[in-house]
Amino acid sequence: MIYSISLYYSLILLLLPLATGLPSSINTTTKHTKPYDVCILGGGATGAYAAVRLQDRGKRVVVIEQNSQLGGHTETYYLPNGSHVDYGVQGVFDDQLSRKFFSRLGVKWHRVLPSFKGEDFVDFTTGRMAESPVGLVQSLLALVRYRVALRQFPFLNKGLYEFPDPVPEAIFRPLRDFVEENSLEDVIPMLFFWAHGVGNMLDMPALYTFQNFGVPHISAVLGGYITPEKGMYELYRAAAAVLLNVRYQTQVVDAKRSDSGVTLTVQHLNGTQATIEAEQLLVTHPPTMEKLRGFDLTSEESDLFSRWSWRNYYVAVTSNSGIPDGRYVTNTNPRTGPGFLPEMPFESLIQYMGVPGHPNTKIVGPMNFTAEDAKQLIGSDFARMKTAGTYSIREPEVVAFANHSPTTMMVSPEDIQSGFYRRLYALQGQRSTFYTGLTFCSDYSSLLWAFTDTILERMQQG
Repeated sequence: MIYSISLYYSLILLLLPLATGLPSSINTTTKHTKPYDVCILGGGATGAYAAVRLQDRGKRVVVIEQNSQLGGHTETYYLPNGSHVDYGVQGVFDDQLSRKFFSRLGVKWHRVLPSFKGEDFVDFTTGRMAESPVGLVQSLLALVRYRVALRQFPFLNKGLYEFPDPVPEAIFRPLRDFVEENSLEDVIPMLFFWAHGVGNMLDMPALYTFQNFGVPHISAVLGGYITPEKGMYELYRAAAAVLLNVRYQTQVVDAKRSDSGVTLTVQHLNGTQATIEAEQLLVTHPPTMEKLRGFDLTSEESDLFSRWSWRNYYVAVTSNSGIPDGRYVTNTNPRTGPGFLPEMPFESLIQYMGVPGHPNTKIVGPMNFTAEDAKQLIGSDFARMKTAGTYSIREPEVVAFANHSPTTMMVSPEDIQSGFYRRLYALQGQRSTFYTGLTFCSDYSSLLWAFTDTILERMQQG
């Protein structure tokens, strides 16, 4: 997920080469035997993209979305004066696939550029200023070494979880081991900037940091990002305008699947139910046991989907905080060892996005960390800064808030080693059901769209 852009964005360009990818083509042969060709579960970045692509090819598509709008992790706060703050996804890779999708929807874009004037390092546990964990030049040089070290994992270059057999030990061991073995301590703060959603990342399998900031992501930093001129949500507002069948505030309560199609019972927030029949089902949200309640899961599906752990992730826009405009305030804890990383739960960053008086923030916690917990953490962090006299904190108010949980879907090192992802990918096409989204590919829109194109091609083949 592209949640933040910083000074790293502009300076990395001096040191590293560029790589991009191209989209797949899809056959358009159509066969009508049920009311819908494809039912898509989830209208986030992946689901909305798939729906537009399929509808453009003459497919009869229906999207089931539990929220009141499309876009998933895209959140845009619009102010009365016409300005806006993107406090979820802030941009997508500036590549051919992204530009093509923007153009299809008639959405004008511009390049994403850093909007801040400097970075402060603050220990959020005390509210006091802290030293920078590493100099910028040292960090960038370490990034070059990090990218070189990633060459041993070419199978990760598209953000997929398709591993050789046996699975390389380095990807399921803790990131801490990979860092120590390759003398990459100086790159830790930069990894955390992009991969903070992993949580206590040094203790987690290295795979999940690689999938948040690996070769394709570094290459994308070089190529830059684009964003709609009027905020990221404009992309999904435009998608909603062209899609013919989207059922908002609706979820599946019963699902029967077979090789000849699927029959779903869906329920609106108001309690009304409807039956949907489709030739194929495309699941784009994380396939957790909770989200698939009411599905006729096989023993294999139940075994796989019950193994997930994840991070709860929240985003917010604040006002009247007293944080100076133009500053990034990075959470830094000098007592935790290399990188000075905060420990969960934490606010990773208070980020200026170019709109005076309205910084945004990102909060990461374990699976039991609630939205109310996140809001309380924001308030207590500001209170500690006020007590310490670090900033002239006033009366902070959360003016926009969103829950992006679950995210950073993970399994144990033992599961990675024993072939969990091989088994997961083998589910594609079983009983007319296909999958895409952040559990099957790195959670960055452009990578997700490219992977989704390959799944749509498989669906066309039956």
